[in-house]
Amino acid sequence: MPIYVPKEIVELTPTMESPLLFLAGPIRGGNDWQAEGAEEILDQEPSAHIVCPSRWDKNHRLARHFYKPFTQAANRQLEFERHYLRQAGIEPFVPGCVIFCLPCERTTDPHPGPEPYAMDTRREFGKFTAYCELMGVRMVVGGDRNFYGLDVMLYELNAACEREVTFHTNMMDLVADALQTARQRVSFLP
Repeated sequence: MPIYVPKEIVELTPTMESPLLFLAGPIRGGNDWQAEGAEEILDQEPSAHIVCPSRWDKNHRLARHFYKPFTQAANRQLEFERHYLRQAGIEPFVPGCVIFCLPCERTTDPHPGPEPYAMDTRREFGKFTAYCELMGVRMVVGGDRNFYGLDVMLYELNAACEREVTFHTNMMDLVADALQTARQRVSFLP
């Protein structure tokens, strides 16, 4: 299956054999962790629908997998993200999962600012924590244990989910958990 990057919203029909996985996490300053995630998904489940909000162009190392390369104006980015976050993590009976990866900011080539690193990711993570409390969601979490504020984020998520959410520190385990979650939790209720 192709990798969907922000160009246009394409209606996807995920199945148990081809689940929808959304790569959520810091883009600028995050060391292109999304490429590692997409490669791991392709290794574990080549038929998965991969949605990545990174603005990769035709020269990216994964470009051969793109549905279409990024060419769209930035103001459509949030619309793209909201659509696929909802489909992958919230819509009932959709084999999908949101993969939140929380890497530390790079010391070389950091986020350019002026807003704080991972600001949008923290907002999305907070929304999904609230959704978890209200309706249950399909999401997994991983990254670097030194991600600033992680302890509070996980405390809130665990309380909302009423269970201990596994935090993965390697991409292979994070993707395996996402595929399992996508296929097991396709109902609306947690």
